[in-house]
Amino acid sequence: GGLAERGARALALASRRGALAAGDGARLAQAGAAVAAIRCDVAEVADARRLAADVAQRMAPVVGVWHAAGRTADGLLANLGARALRAVYAPKAHGAWSLHAALAAAKVGACVLFSSVAALLGGAGQANYSAANACLDALGTHRRAHDRACVSVQWGAWAEVGMAARGAASARMAAMEAASGLGRIGLAQGLGALHAAALPRAPSRIGVMPVQWQRMLGAAGSAPAFLSGMAPRTAHVAPE
Repeated sequence: GGLAERGARALALASRRGALAAGDGARLAQAGAAVAAIRCDVAEVADARRLAADVAQRMAPVVGVWHAAGRTADGLLANLGARALRAVYAPKAHGAWSLHAALAAAKVGACVLFSSVAALLGGAGQANYSAANACLDALGTHRRAHDRACVSVQWGAWAEVGMAARGAASARMAAMEAASGLGRIGLAQGLGALHAAALPRAPSRIGVMPVQWQRMLGAAGSAPAFLSGMAPRTAHVAPE
């Protein structure tokens, strides 16, 4: 929706189901965009190649890519087996690489990978998810090093949409907010960050996460190790 509202005239929305959510098609059409819903599992190289060819034939050459696929399979590190790793790596790391390979010849003006702040801060029970998102960050850096458009956005949790906006994940995020000072991204904030990520001079990696710095840095044990230098030092009273 944000892309259509900012002037995109043709959008190809790819997913494993190949269908739009109820009302999305009409909303996008009202914004003036021609929309094609395409069935594609981007983790499969052949599917990604078919997607690129289909878009070029039905709509126009690909000028922008937004990779937002992902899923979680949380668990303690000792309990994370190959199945949990494959489940998380498939849409994230393998999907992004498949699109990168399929569009190798395309002159893409914007490429935005939806990474996660878990790649920056880590996450309890999310070793596989953190690592898969770190692969997106690495791919973004790789593309930029070879003079190709790409920004990897390390998203925090969204308040209104996404995996952390419902169910047990939402309750867990609420507890984390209270304890650590990490907040959830509002829709307007997220769309603004997405627009900034697509600008020509955006850095190759952007972290997006509302933070109450006083709470995060002041709470005992809550600040990540690499931010420890920013934490206020505890005052010590010398004994008389």
